[in-house]
Amino acid sequence: MDTANVSLDELCQLIELIYEGAGETWPWQQSLERLRSLLGANYATLILRPSTPDDCGFMVNAGAVSTWAVSAYGSTYYALDPFIGLPPGEVHTVTEILGEERWLNSDFYQQFNEPLDIFYILGADLHSTDGRECRLRICRPRRDGAFSVADKALCKRLLPHLRRAVSLRGQLKRSEAERLLYASTVERLQIGTIILDDQYKVLECNQAAQDLLTENDGLSLLNDSLQAAFERDNNALQQLIGQVREQRVRPGPQIAEAITLQRPSGRASLGVVVRSLPRLDSPERRQPALVVYLRDPLHKACVHQQTLRQLFGLTPTEAELTIQLAHGHSLEEAGERLNIRRNTVKTHMRSIYAKTGVTRHSELTHMLHNSVAVFGGDSSLS
Repeated sequence: MDTANVSLDELCQLIELIYEGAGETWPWQQSLERLRSLLGANYATLILRPSTPDDCGFMVNAGAVSTWAVSAYGSTYYALDPFIGLPPGEVHTVTEILGEERWLNSDFYQQFNEPLDIFYILGADLHSTDGRECRLRICRPRRDGAFSVADKALCKRLLPHLRRAVSLRGQLKRSEAERLLYASTVERLQIGTIILDDQYKVLECNQAAQDLLTENDGLSLLNDSLQAAFERDNNALQQLIGQVREQRVRPGPQIAEAITLQRPSGRASLGVVVRSLPRLDSPERRQPALVVYLRDPLHKACVHQQTLRQLFGLTPTEAELTIQLAHGHSLEEAGERLNIRRNTVKTHMRSIYAKTGVTRHSELTHMLHNSVAVFGGDSSLS
C-alpha cells in the first residue's frame, strides 16, 4: 500500500490500536500487524526489552516469524546486530546508518537476515519516561523495494504515541505488581477481603474470604450479597454497610466500621471491618465502593519451614515442630503429628527457645506471628 495515501481514518485507527495495545495480554500485536500491512513488510517487531548476556529480552512480532528466529536473536544474534543505538525518536533505514556494502557484508545480515528474506529494515529507538529503551523494526525483502519517504514519515508520526503507550504499559505493570504483592501479603496474614459495589453486591474476594464464605459459618453469600447467619447480626451488618456507603458521598474523613458475627458452630466470632473506597473516574457500570475485611481468630498466618531455618538457625525438625505450635497444636499433639517422642520434643523445645530468645510456648507463638516469618515461602500451610 502507498503510505502517502493513508487516510486520516486509517491513521486514527492505527493510533487507537497503539494505545489499546498497552493493555493487551500480548501487547501491540494488533497494531504491529496493521503497521506491517500498511508498509508492505514481511515482519514488524517491537523489542520491549533488549537482549543481554543474562536476559533473552522480550519482543513482539507480526508476520510469519519462526520460533527459531525469535530464540536465535534473543540468545545469540542480538550481539551481532549493528542496527542499534539509533538517535532516539528518529526513523532511519539500515542502509542509511551502515551503507549497503557494510550491511551486505555483515555477519548479522548473512547469518540471520538473509535466511529470513530480510534486506530492507526501517527502525526507530524509543526511550519511555521511565528510561526504558524500546526498538521498532520493520522489515522487507529485497524484491519489494526500499522504504519510501512516506513510509518513514508515517512511522515518525506514530513514534510519540508508541512512546506514551509503552510508558503507560510500564505504569500499569508496576501497579499490577504492587497489587499482587499487597494481595499476597494479606493472604499470608489470613485476612479475607471482599470488594462490594454501590448495590452491596460482591465484585471480588480473595481466597481467604472465599474459604470463610464457603464454610457458611457466620457469613455467607445470598444473591451475591453478604448475609450473616443470625437475623440480629445480619441487620447490624447491613446497617453498618449502609453507613459506610453514605460516608462516600459526604465530605470529611472516612471512618472504618467494625462488627463481630456469631457463628452457628459455636466457634470464635468472626471479626468484620467495613470501609469505603475512593471513587474511580471510570465508565464501568459496577464500581468498587466498599471493602470488607474478615478475620477468623482461629486461622493463623502461614509460617514456612525454610524461612524459620534462615531466621533462627533451626534444624528441619525444630522448624516443623515450631510450625505445629504456631498452628495452635499442643506439645503432645505436635509430637504425635511429627512422630516424635515426648522427651525428644522437650529436647527440641529447649533448643528452639535458646535460638529464638523466648522462654514459653505462648511467647514463641506470639513472636512468630509478629515476625517476618509469615512472609516467607509459599502461601500454603506447611
